[in-house]
Amino acid sequence: MPSVIIPAHNEEALIERVIEGVLADGIPDLECVVVANACSDRTVDIARRYEPRIQVIDTPTPGKCNALNVGEKTLKTFPRVFLDGDIILEPGTLRTILAASGPDRPLLSPMPRFNLEDASLGIRLFYRAQKFNAYFGNGSPNGSGTFVLSEEGRSRWDTFPEIIADDGFVQGHFRPEERSAVPTAYAVVGPPRDLSSMLRVRARVRRGWAQLREMHPELMKNHVAQGGSMIKQLLPRPWEWPSMLVYGYVRVGERLIARNQLRRNAGLEWGRDESARQSETND
Repeated sequence: MPSVIIPAHNEEALIERVIEGVLADGIPDLECVVVANACSDRTVDIARRYEPRIQVIDTPTPGKCNALNVGEKTLKTFPRVFLDGDIILEPGTLRTILAASGPDRPLLSPMPRFNLEDASLGIRLFYRAQKFNAYFGNGSPNGSGTFVLSEEGRSRWDTFPEIIADDGFVQGHFRPEERSAVPTAYAVVGPPRDLSSMLRVRARVRRGWAQLREMHPELMKNHVAQGGSMIKQLLPRPWEWPSMLVYGYVRVGERLIARNQLRRNAGLEWGRDESARQSETND
């Protein structure tokens, strides 16, 4: 009997579609818990419309990792899906990734499908270059905001620490050959809508990796740097140079912003993207 945990902080714009994506496959005996953490919007009210098919926990304590720990206390079954509160699974995805999970695939993810419908030109160019980044769509976690753990895989650590790079923390417990993606399953990701929002998000990601290296250096052995190959692929393609320039601008900008934030000890939540959520709310 599988289980799904959805941490959600102020996700009123998307939580209904997220839950519908989980329930759409009609998986029998599915355990599903939504952990609304420090929400000040209608996330809890919307999620509770689906009780008792899902369980809703409302905790005043902020933080995704705390929400994961709270939710896992109520779950007993595996394989276990960890699904961000703004990620929409396409029909059939949940069933497919659960069927693929097993002893030989302790950590796996669906493929990310980036929704660029309302994105600015700069964001579209960024993601055009991002297609050459081996991280996205390969292994797990892979930018899809979704991953599945077998019972053995989840046993490799106790509770989630209070950390920004929760995906990186999980990834570090598995060798590259133990992490896989399911090419026939997709999770829809809503990226930032403009470059200023992207810079904030990416700076937070960079801070997260710095924090992970400091707090858990032993996990870094399982992380493989993949960025260098992007330049080698983009340079021989002159038609991709505009996207390469935008991508480079973001990566340099995020580095400078993150460096400044680290000096100021910016909090765990600083850098959350609201642009995609606001767009959904206004539709």
